[in-house]
Amino acid sequence: MQDQLRELACKIAGRISARGQECLVNGHEPSAMAELFADWQLAYLHALRRVHEAAEALAAEAALMGGGMGATYGHLGSAWGISKQAARKKWPGAVDDGSGQPEKITVERYGGVAEITYLPDRCAWGWTAHGDDGTHREAEEVYTVRWIAMSAAEDFLRDHAVPWGGVDVPHALGDPKDCWCWDDDAWAQEPSSDT
Repeated sequence: MQDQLRELACKIAGRISARGQECLVNGHEPSAMAELFADWQLAYLHALRRVHEAAEALAAEAALMGGGMGATYGHLGSAWGISKQAARKKWPGAVDDGSGQPEKITVERYGGVAEITYLPDRCAWGWTAHGDDGTHREAEEVYTVRWIAMSAAEDFLRDHAVPWGGVDVPHALGDPKDCWCWDDDAWAQEPSSDT
């Protein structure tokens, strides 16, 4: 799994580093040489931090969903490799342990954010969400089960996600010869389609 995470972080770094962005603007994928520069290494470090944050957010959502489906803090702790007490501290309100429902659960997915709210007067759950594309919506119905409300909110967020890099990612806008990674000698050895 570490290799897959490394590959993901490398792809992100290639897109967000200054050198990687210059390559994309000039119409080609970032060169492997980009990894030899500090801007790429810093972008890689930033990407790893974002992967870590995403894993923590996904774990919290999974704990809430699992708890809503009947898992105990012992089950959640075992799955995460911690004690049930540590699981209770890490994900308070994930399990209905008789201490009452959490009033609000925040879910951040697909670039958007949703708040799943317990409605005590209706003994049900609702949600309000802001999609990554700027769309705002409130649930049109209420849900008697927390994880079903969370799933509906997540569906909304997925439907209103903006593709990574936005819709206007530049493709082939420049000349590869203008890029930092252009090497006349290497390109001279490439077979030409002109002959």
